[in-house]
Amino acid sequence: MFIKVKSLMSSTVLAGTLILSAAPAMARDYWHWHDKDQKWERRADLRSDRRDLDQARRQLEYDRTHHASRRTIAQDETRISDIERDIRADVHAQR
Repeated sequence: MFIKVKSLMSSTVLAGTLILSAAPAMARDYWHWHDKDQKWERRADLRSDRRDLDQARRQLEYDRTHHASRRTIAQDETRISDIERDIRADVHAQR
């Protein structure tokens, strides 16, 4: 019984240490303090939008090469333009 408790305690301490050591790295990746604007901004939003844009472009190319309907291609193009507009708005808001 003592060995099980000791094992549980040591694994809890190890897991807590790993989580605490990874937390600053995760926070640094996603959040950034702007000295100029005196506010926090989320960096991951723009990166996520760019990933979505790449995926939407790949989907459009796939639909074009596989002769999808005009409506499907138009929906893909609309999605790309919406994502591009979101990226421009995010970049403009950061300035």
